[in-house]
Amino acid sequence: MGLFDNFGKKGNAGDLKSFRYSPGYCDMLGAGHSDSLQKIDDGHWVFVSRNREVHSDPFMVTTYAVDDEAVSRFETFIKERKLISLTKRLDSKDFATDYSPWSYEIVFDCSKAGGSSYENYRISQYKVYSKTDMDLLGEVRDMFYALKGDIISEIAEKD
Repeated sequence: MGLFDNFGKKGNAGDLKSFRYSPGYCDMLGAGHSDSLQKIDDGHWVFVSRNREVHSDPFMVTTYAVDDEAVSRFETFIKERKLISLTKRLDSKDFATDYSPWSYEIVFDCSKAGGSSYENYRISQYKVYSKTDMDLLGEVRDMFYALKGDIISEIAEKD
């Protein structure tokens, strides 16, 4: 039985390990954009933004501090609103070449709940979503971006 089968039942959903959002964008020139929430070795959370506009540029990686209580509220929201259920939507007939579709990637540590060490879920653009689904994704995205605190570091990262 996977995380999805027990999702939302207290004690069975596992702990949030990471959350990543990539906006849809045209990448003919090699642009890249993504933001992630990650737990670092000391147990604290950070928000990491990776951005570049053209392939020849390095990725600019900006790391932000994150309030642990805000992450707890974010995790509770994800679980209570059953965000993972969106992974079960049917495939759409839409497809675009030379375009990176938007996506959300969520990882849970389920070892305490008797599941696999990590359960990975992906919610991506080429599915059939209702208006309610899209509204939920908008709420999640807004809540996610609100997690960014003070800048910890900014570095250029070459491929």
